[in-house]
Amino acid sequence: MANKLFDQVSGIIEVSLRGKGQEKIINMALTRGIYIWDIKKSAERMTFKVRTSGFDALQTIAEENNFELEITNRSGLPYYKNILKRRVGFITGALIFIFALYLMSSFIWFVEVSGNNTVDKSKIVFVAAQQGVHKGAPKWSFSKTEVEEALLRNISELSYVQLNIRGVKANIKVVEKVLPNEEITGPCHIVASKDGVIEEILLLDGQANVKVGDVVSRGDILISGIVFPPEQEVIEESDESIEEVEPTLPYTVRARGVVKARVWYEGYGECSMISEKQFTSGKEAKKIYLETPWRTINIRGDRNVGFPEAEQKITKQTLNTPLGEFNLFKVTIKEKIKKVTEYSEEEAIKIAKEKAMQELEQKMQNSGKIKDTKVEILSAPSDSILRVKVIVESIEDIALPEPIIKETENSN
Repeated sequence: MANKLFDQVSGIIEVSLRGKGQEKIINMALTRGIYIWDIKKSAERMTFKVRTSGFDALQTIAEENNFELEITNRSGLPYYKNILKRRVGFITGALIFIFALYLMSSFIWFVEVSGNNTVDKSKIVFVAAQQGVHKGAPKWSFSKTEVEEALLRNISELSYVQLNIRGVKANIKVVEKVLPNEEITGPCHIVASKDGVIEEILLLDGQANVKVGDVVSRGDILISGIVFPPEQEVIEESDESIEEVEPTLPYTVRARGVVKARVWYEGYGECSMISEKQFTSGKEAKKIYLETPWRTINIRGDRNVGFPEAEQKITKQTLNTPLGEFNLFKVTIKEKIKKVTEYSEEEAIKIAKEKAMQELEQKMQNSGKIKDTKVEILSAPSDSILRVKVIVESIEDIALPEPIIKETENSN
Protein backbone atom coordinates (compact mmCIF):
# COMPACT_ATOMS: atom_id res chain seq x y z
CA MET A 1 0.00 0.00 0.00
CA ALA A 2 2.84 2.39 0.87
CA ASN A 3 4.63 1.66 -2.42
CA LYS A 4 1.46 2.31 -4.43
CA LEU A 5 0.92 5.61 -2.65
CA PHE A 6 4.54 6.60 -3.28
CA ASP A 7 4.19 5.65 -6.96
CA GLN A 8 1.12 7.91 -7.34
CA VAL A 9 2.86 10.82 -5.61
CA SER A 10 6.07 10.55 -7.64
CA GLY A 11 4.35 9.74 -10.92
CA ILE A 12 4.12 6.62 -13.09
CA ILE A 13 5.17 6.21 -16.72
CA GLU A 14 4.05 3.23 -18.78
CA VAL A 15 6.55 2.44 -21.56
CA SER A 16 6.92 0.08 -24.51
CA LEU A 17 10.36 -1.41 -25.23
CA ARG A 18 11.16 -2.65 -28.75
CA GLY A 19 14.19 -4.66 -29.80
CA LYS A 20 15.74 -8.09 -29.44
CA GLY A 21 16.65 -9.33 -26.00
CA GLN A 22 14.56 -6.91 -23.92
CA GLU A 23 15.46 -8.93 -20.79
CA LYS A 24 18.95 -7.46 -21.01
CA ILE A 25 17.61 -3.93 -20.55
CA ILE A 26 15.39 -5.03 -17.64
CA ASN A 27 18.34 -6.67 -15.85
CA MET A 28 20.57 -3.62 -16.37
CA ALA A 29 17.83 -1.32 -15.05
CA LEU A 30 17.28 -3.45 -11.95
CA THR A 31 21.05 -3.55 -11.35
CA ARG A 32 21.11 0.28 -11.28
CA GLY A 33 18.21 0.40 -8.80
CA ILE A 34 15.46 1.38 -11.23
CA TYR A 35 12.12 0.02 -9.94
CA ILE A 36 10.16 -1.74 -12.72
CA TRP A 37 6.83 -3.63 -12.38
CA ASP A 38 3.79 -4.86 -14.26
CA ILE A 39 5.95 -6.39 -17.02
CA LYS A 40 4.06 -7.79 -20.03
CA LYS A 41 5.77 -9.34 -23.05
CA SER A 42 4.44 -9.86 -26.55
CA ALA A 43 6.03 -11.05 -29.78
CA GLU A 44 7.73 -7.76 -30.73
CA ARG A 45 7.70 -5.60 -27.62
CA MET A 46 7.64 -5.54 -23.86
CA THR A 47 5.52 -3.13 -21.79
CA PHE A 48 6.08 -2.23 -18.14
CA LYS A 49 5.78 0.62 -15.67
CA VAL A 50 8.52 2.74 -14.17
CA ARG A 51 8.60 5.65 -11.76
CA THR A 52 9.14 9.13 -13.17
CA SER A 53 12.36 9.48 -11.18
CA GLY A 54 13.92 6.44 -12.92
CA PHE A 55 12.73 7.10 -16.45
CA ASP A 56 15.71 9.21 -17.57
CA ALA A 57 18.21 6.55 -16.46
CA LEU A 58 16.15 3.84 -18.19
CA GLN A 59 16.04 5.89 -21.40
CA THR A 60 19.85 6.28 -21.31
CA ILE A 61 20.30 2.51 -20.98
CA ALA A 62 17.92 1.87 -23.91
CA GLU A 63 19.69 4.38 -26.18
CA GLU A 64 23.14 3.00 -25.36
CA ASN A 65 22.00 -0.48 -26.38
CA ASN A 66 20.04 0.62 -29.48
CA PHE A 67 16.58 -0.16 -28.04
CA GLU A 68 13.49 1.89 -28.85
CA LEU A 69 11.71 3.17 -25.73
CA GLU A 70 8.24 4.69 -26.22
CA ILE A 71 5.98 6.31 -23.60
CA THR A 72 2.40 4.96 -23.82
CA ASN A 73 0.80 6.53 -20.73
CA ARG A 74 1.48 8.88 -17.83
CA SER A 75 -0.35 8.91 -14.49
CA GLY A 76 0.10 10.11 -10.94
CA LEU A 77 -0.03 13.38 -9.05
CA PRO A 78 2.54 15.37 -11.11
CA TYR A 79 0.51 14.88 -14.30
CA TYR A 80 -2.82 15.57 -12.61
CA LYS A 81 -1.26 18.72 -11.25
CA ASN A 82 -0.40 19.91 -14.74
CA ILE A 83 -3.95 19.24 -15.92
CA LEU A 84 -5.30 21.21 -12.98
CA LYS A 85 -3.01 24.12 -13.79
CA ARG A 86 -4.30 24.28 -17.36
CA ARG A 87 -7.95 24.21 -16.24
CA VAL A 88 -7.75 26.14 -13.01
CA GLY A 89 -10.34 28.68 -14.18
CA PHE A 90 -12.92 26.06 -15.09
CA ILE A 91 -12.36 24.07 -11.89
CA THR A 92 -12.54 27.20 -9.74
CA GLY A 93 -15.79 28.23 -11.41
CA ALA A 94 -17.24 24.74 -10.94
CA LEU A 95 -16.31 24.74 -7.26
CA ILE A 96 -17.84 28.19 -6.79
CA PHE A 97 -21.00 27.06 -8.57
CA ILE A 98 -21.29 23.91 -6.43
CA PHE A 99 -20.75 25.94 -3.27
CA ALA A 100 -23.35 28.47 -4.37
CA LEU A 101 -25.88 25.70 -5.07
CA TYR A 102 -25.22 24.21 -1.65
CA LEU A 103 -25.64 27.63 -0.06
CA MET A 104 -28.86 28.30 -1.97
CA SER A 105 -30.27 24.91 -0.95
CA SER A 106 -29.87 25.91 2.70
CA PHE A 107 -32.72 28.43 2.34
CA ILE A 108 -36.49 28.12 1.90
CA TRP A 109 -37.64 29.40 -1.51
CA PHE A 110 -41.15 27.91 -1.76
CA VAL A 111 -43.91 27.61 0.86
CA GLU A 112 -46.85 25.33 0.07
CA VAL A 113 -50.03 24.66 2.08
CA SER A 114 -52.16 21.52 1.64
CA GLY A 115 -55.23 20.10 3.35
CA ASN A 116 -57.05 23.39 3.98
CA ASN A 117 -60.63 23.76 2.77
CA THR A 118 -62.21 26.51 4.84
CA VAL A 119 -59.16 28.10 6.46
CA ASP A 120 -57.60 30.76 4.22
CA LYS A 121 -54.15 29.84 2.91
CA SER A 122 -52.84 33.39 3.46
CA LYS A 123 -53.68 33.11 7.17
CA ILE A 124 -51.62 29.93 7.52
CA VAL A 125 -48.71 31.43 5.55
CA PHE A 126 -48.80 34.60 7.68
CA VAL A 127 -48.61 32.70 10.98
CA ALA A 128 -45.81 30.48 9.60
CA ALA A 129 -43.88 33.58 8.46
CA GLN A 130 -44.10 35.00 11.99
CA GLN A 131 -42.31 31.86 13.19
CA GLY A 132 -39.57 32.18 10.54
CA VAL A 133 -40.91 30.03 7.69
CA HIS A 134 -41.02 32.24 4.60
CA LYS A 135 -39.27 32.69 1.24
CA GLY A 136 -35.57 33.29 1.74
CA ALA A 137 -35.54 32.00 5.34
CA PRO A 138 -32.49 29.93 6.39
CA LYS A 139 -33.39 26.38 7.40
CA TRP A 140 -31.49 26.72 10.67
CA SER A 141 -33.44 29.82 11.78
CA PHE A 142 -36.62 28.03 12.93
CA SER A 143 -37.80 24.93 14.78
CA LYS A 144 -40.34 22.67 13.07
CA THR A 145 -41.97 21.79 16.39
CA GLU A 146 -42.35 25.42 17.42
CA VAL A 147 -43.86 26.35 14.04
CA GLU A 148 -46.41 23.50 14.26
CA GLU A 149 -47.37 24.44 17.83
CA ALA A 150 -47.75 28.12 16.88
CA LEU A 151 -50.08 27.27 13.98
CA LEU A 152 -52.28 25.13 16.24
CA ARG A 153 -52.27 27.80 18.92
CA ASN A 154 -53.12 30.76 16.67
CA ILE A 155 -55.56 29.07 14.26
CA SER A 156 -58.29 27.39 16.27
CA GLU A 157 -59.87 25.77 13.20
CA LEU A 158 -56.89 23.41 12.81
CA SER A 159 -56.60 20.07 14.60
CA TYR A 160 -53.28 18.86 13.14
CA VAL A 161 -50.25 20.51 11.51
CA GLN A 162 -47.15 18.92 9.97
CA LEU A 163 -44.24 20.90 8.54
CA ASN A 164 -42.03 19.07 6.03
CA ILE A 165 -38.83 20.52 4.55
CA ARG A 166 -37.75 18.96 1.27
CA GLY A 167 -34.90 20.69 -0.48
CA VAL A 168 -35.82 24.34 -0.92
CA LYS A 169 -39.55 23.71 -0.39
CA ALA A 170 -41.53 23.93 2.86
CA ASN A 171 -44.84 22.05 2.82
CA ILE A 172 -47.35 22.80 5.57
CA LYS A 173 -49.90 19.98 5.80
CA VAL A 174 -52.97 20.77 7.90
CA VAL A 175 -56.12 18.97 9.00
CA GLU A 176 -59.14 21.08 9.85
CA LYS A 177 -61.46 20.43 12.77
CA VAL A 178 -64.76 18.79 11.89
CA LEU A 179 -67.37 20.55 13.98
CA PRO A 180 -70.54 18.54 14.68
CA ASN A 181 -73.81 19.92 13.41
CA GLU A 182 -75.72 21.79 16.06
CA GLU A 183 -78.64 19.67 17.24
CA ILE A 184 -81.96 21.47 17.26
CA THR A 185 -83.47 21.26 20.73
CA GLY A 186 -86.28 23.82 20.37
CA PRO A 187 -89.45 23.79 18.30
CA CYS A 188 -88.92 22.87 14.66
CA HIS A 189 -90.56 21.65 11.49
CA ILE A 190 -89.54 18.68 9.37
CA VAL A 191 -89.08 19.94 5.81
CA ALA A 192 -88.17 18.21 2.54
CA SER A 193 -84.45 18.21 1.78
CA LYS A 194 -85.13 17.54 -1.93
CA ASP A 195 -87.91 17.02 -4.47
CA GLY A 196 -89.74 13.68 -4.51
CA VAL A 197 -92.92 11.63 -4.13
CA ILE A 198 -93.85 10.57 -0.59
CA GLU A 199 -93.50 6.81 -0.12
CA GLU A 200 -93.70 6.33 3.66
CA ILE A 201 -94.38 8.48 6.75
CA LEU A 202 -93.55 7.59 10.35
CA LEU A 203 -94.86 10.35 12.65
CA LEU A 204 -93.28 10.54 16.10
CA ASP A 205 -94.19 14.08 17.16
CA GLY A 206 -95.86 17.01 15.41
CA GLN A 207 -98.59 17.23 12.81
CA ALA A 208 -98.30 15.58 9.38
CA ASN A 209 -98.81 17.95 6.45
CA VAL A 210 -98.46 15.38 3.66
CA LYS A 211 -99.61 11.85 2.88
CA VAL A 212 -98.29 8.94 0.84
CA GLY A 213 -98.33 9.75 -2.88
CA ASP A 214 -97.99 13.52 -2.49
CA VAL A 215 -95.46 15.34 -4.67
CA VAL A 216 -93.24 17.63 -2.60
CA SER A 217 -90.56 20.17 -3.43
CA ARG A 218 -87.46 21.05 -1.51
CA GLY A 219 -88.34 23.16 1.53
CA ASP A 220 -91.97 22.01 1.82
CA ILE A 221 -93.11 21.31 5.39
CA LEU A 222 -93.64 17.56 5.82
CA ILE A 223 -94.28 17.42 9.56
CA SER A 224 -95.29 20.68 11.18
CA GLY A 225 -93.98 21.68 14.58
CA ILE A 226 -97.10 23.79 15.13
CA VAL A 227 -99.85 21.50 16.39
CA PHE A 228 -103.50 22.54 16.14
CA PRO A 229 -105.59 20.61 18.67
CA PRO A 230 -108.86 19.09 17.39
CA GLU A 231 -111.96 21.18 17.98
CA GLN A 232 -113.91 20.13 21.06
CA GLU A 233 -117.65 19.43 20.78
CA VAL A 234 -120.11 21.71 22.59
CA ILE A 235 -122.00 19.79 25.29
CA GLU A 236 -125.66 20.87 25.74
CA GLU A 237 -126.84 20.48 29.37
CA SER A 238 -130.39 21.73 28.76
CA ASP A 239 -132.45 23.61 26.29
CA GLU A 240 -131.85 26.89 28.04
CA SER A 241 -128.10 26.74 28.88
CA ILE A 242 -125.04 25.77 26.84
CA GLU A 243 -121.67 25.30 28.57
CA GLU A 244 -119.00 27.52 27.09
CA VAL A 245 -115.68 25.77 26.38
CA GLU A 246 -112.52 27.80 26.13
CA PRO A 247 -110.79 27.25 22.76
CA THR A 248 -107.44 25.41 22.89
CA LEU A 249 -104.63 27.38 21.26
CA PRO A 250 -102.07 25.78 18.92
CA TYR A 251 -98.72 24.94 20.47
CA THR A 252 -95.24 24.23 19.14
CA VAL A 253 -93.18 21.05 19.46
CA ARG A 254 -89.95 19.67 18.10
CA ALA A 255 -91.31 17.74 15.16
CA ARG A 256 -89.85 14.25 14.81
CA GLY A 257 -90.38 11.49 12.32
CA VAL A 258 -89.17 9.63 9.24
CA VAL A 259 -90.39 10.62 5.79
CA LYS A 260 -89.21 8.47 2.89
CA ALA A 261 -89.75 9.49 -0.70
CA ARG A 262 -88.99 8.39 -4.21
CA VAL A 263 -86.25 10.64 -5.57
CA TRP A 264 -84.89 10.75 -9.12
CA TYR A 265 -81.32 11.53 -10.18
CA GLU A 266 -79.89 12.02 -13.65
CA GLY A 267 -76.35 11.32 -14.76
CA TYR A 268 -74.66 11.98 -18.10
CA GLY A 269 -71.87 10.04 -19.77
CA GLU A 270 -70.23 9.85 -23.17
CA CYS A 271 -67.66 7.79 -25.03
CA SER A 272 -65.90 8.41 -28.35
CA MET A 273 -66.32 5.58 -30.81
CA ILE A 274 -62.66 6.03 -31.78
CA SER A 275 -60.36 6.81 -28.86
CA GLU A 276 -56.82 8.10 -29.14
CA LYS A 277 -54.67 7.83 -26.04
CA GLN A 278 -51.04 8.63 -25.44
CA PHE A 279 -48.82 6.81 -22.96
CA THR A 280 -45.12 6.64 -22.26
CA SER A 281 -43.17 3.83 -23.89
CA GLY A 282 -40.55 3.60 -21.15
CA LYS A 283 -37.79 5.16 -23.25
CA GLU A 284 -36.35 8.36 -21.89
CA ALA A 285 -33.41 10.70 -22.33
CA LYS A 286 -31.82 13.05 -19.84
CA LYS A 287 -30.04 16.32 -20.47
CA ILE A 288 -28.16 18.64 -18.15
CA TYR A 289 -26.91 22.01 -19.30
CA LEU A 290 -25.67 25.22 -17.73
CA GLU A 291 -26.90 28.58 -18.94
CA THR A 292 -24.45 31.42 -18.23
CA PRO A 293 -24.60 35.12 -19.13
CA TRP A 294 -22.19 34.39 -21.98
CA ARG A 295 -23.16 31.01 -23.42
CA THR A 296 -24.90 27.71 -22.79
CA ILE A 297 -22.73 24.75 -21.79
CA ASN A 298 -24.03 21.23 -22.44
CA ILE A 299 -22.94 19.04 -19.53
CA ARG A 300 -24.71 15.78 -20.30
CA GLY A 301 -26.87 14.36 -23.09
CA ASP A 302 -27.68 15.55 -26.61
CA ARG A 303 -29.48 18.83 -27.13
CA ASN A 304 -31.69 17.25 -29.81
CA VAL A 305 -33.56 14.04 -28.95
CA GLY A 306 -35.11 12.05 -31.79
CA PHE A 307 -38.48 11.16 -30.23
CA PRO A 308 -41.43 11.88 -32.60
CA GLU A 309 -43.66 12.75 -29.64
CA ALA A 310 -42.47 13.25 -26.11
CA GLU A 311 -43.16 14.95 -22.81
CA GLN A 312 -40.46 16.63 -20.83
CA LYS A 313 -39.96 17.63 -17.23
CA ILE A 314 -37.59 20.51 -16.53
CA THR A 315 -36.11 21.41 -13.16
CA LYS A 316 -34.27 24.68 -12.87
CA GLN A 317 -31.86 25.94 -10.24
CA THR A 318 -30.89 29.60 -10.41
CA LEU A 319 -27.93 31.38 -8.89
CA ASN A 320 -27.71 35.17 -9.00
CA THR A 321 -24.13 36.47 -8.89
CA PRO A 322 -22.47 39.84 -9.52
CA LEU A 323 -21.47 38.43 -12.93
CA GLY A 324 -25.07 37.63 -13.84
CA GLU A 325 -27.60 34.83 -13.55
CA PHE A 326 -26.49 31.20 -13.79
CA ASN A 327 -29.17 28.56 -14.47
CA LEU A 328 -28.68 24.81 -14.18
CA PHE A 329 -31.31 22.87 -16.14
CA LYS A 330 -32.09 19.18 -15.70
CA VAL A 331 -34.39 17.86 -18.43
CA THR A 332 -36.04 14.44 -18.51
CA ILE A 333 -37.65 13.57 -21.86
CA LYS A 334 -40.02 10.59 -22.08
CA GLU A 335 -41.17 9.14 -25.39
CA LYS A 336 -44.93 9.05 -25.92
CA ILE A 337 -46.77 6.58 -28.13
CA LYS A 338 -50.26 7.11 -29.52
CA LYS A 339 -52.71 4.21 -29.29
CA VAL A 340 -55.95 4.24 -31.31
CA THR A 341 -58.87 2.11 -30.04
CA GLU A 342 -62.16 1.61 -31.89
CA TYR A 343 -65.15 0.63 -29.74
CA SER A 344 -68.28 -1.24 -30.74
CA GLU A 345 -71.66 0.23 -29.84
CA GLU A 346 -72.08 -2.15 -26.89
CA GLU A 347 -68.64 -1.30 -25.52
CA ALA A 348 -69.25 2.45 -25.93
CA ILE A 349 -72.61 2.21 -24.13
CA LYS A 350 -70.97 0.33 -21.26
CA ILE A 351 -68.19 2.94 -20.88
CA ALA A 352 -70.61 5.88 -21.13
CA LYS A 353 -72.94 4.26 -18.59
CA GLU A 354 -70.04 3.76 -16.15
CA LYS A 355 -69.17 7.45 -16.43
CA ALA A 356 -72.80 8.43 -15.85
CA MET A 357 -73.01 6.17 -12.79
CA GLN A 358 -69.85 7.75 -11.37
CA GLU A 359 -71.49 11.16 -11.71
CA LEU A 360 -74.63 9.80 -10.02
CA GLU A 361 -72.65 8.36 -7.11
CA GLN A 362 -71.24 11.82 -6.41
CA LYS A 363 -74.74 13.32 -6.46
CA MET A 364 -76.35 10.62 -4.32
CA GLN A 365 -73.49 10.17 -1.81
CA ASN A 366 -74.96 6.79 -0.74
CA SER A 367 -78.02 8.59 0.64
CA GLY A 368 -80.63 6.08 -0.49
CA LYS A 369 -81.46 2.65 -1.87
CA ILE A 370 -81.58 2.37 -5.67
CA LYS A 371 -84.96 1.02 -6.79
CA ASP A 372 -84.81 1.38 -10.57
CA THR A 373 -82.30 2.39 -13.27
CA LYS A 374 -83.06 3.52 -16.82
CA VAL A 375 -80.54 4.15 -19.62
CA GLU A 376 -81.44 6.52 -22.45
CA ILE A 377 -79.23 6.91 -25.55
CA LEU A 378 -79.10 10.54 -26.65
CA SER A 379 -76.86 10.37 -29.73
CA ALA A 380 -77.67 9.28 -33.27
CA PRO A 381 -76.06 6.14 -34.78
CA SER A 382 -73.94 8.29 -37.12
CA ASP A 383 -72.44 10.41 -34.31
CA SER A 384 -68.77 9.92 -33.50
CA ILE A 385 -69.51 10.27 -29.79
CA LEU A 386 -72.06 8.06 -28.04
CA ARG A 387 -73.96 9.92 -25.30
CA VAL A 388 -76.22 8.37 -22.68
CA LYS A 389 -78.40 9.60 -19.84
CA VAL A 390 -78.93 7.37 -16.81
CA ILE A 391 -81.98 7.98 -14.61
CA VAL A 392 -81.94 6.40 -11.16
CA GLU A 393 -84.92 6.13 -8.84
CA SER A 394 -84.11 5.71 -5.16
CA ILE A 395 -85.98 5.55 -1.87
CA GLU A 396 -84.46 7.77 0.80
CA ASP A 397 -85.27 9.74 3.92
CA ILE A 398 -85.79 13.39 2.93
CA ALA A 399 -86.67 14.67 6.41
CA LEU A 400 -84.69 17.75 7.46
CA PRO A 401 -85.30 19.65 10.74
CA GLU A 402 -85.74 23.41 10.49
CA PRO A 403 -86.18 25.66 13.55
CA ILE A 404 -89.52 27.44 13.77
CA ILE A 405 -87.73 30.55 15.05
CA LYS A 406 -86.60 31.22 11.49
CA GLU A 407 -90.15 32.00 10.45
CA THR A 408 -90.62 34.60 13.20
CA GLU A 409 -87.29 36.19 12.40
CA ASN A 410 -88.18 36.50 8.72
CA SER A 411 -91.58 37.99 9.52
CA ASN A 412 -89.98 40.62 11.71
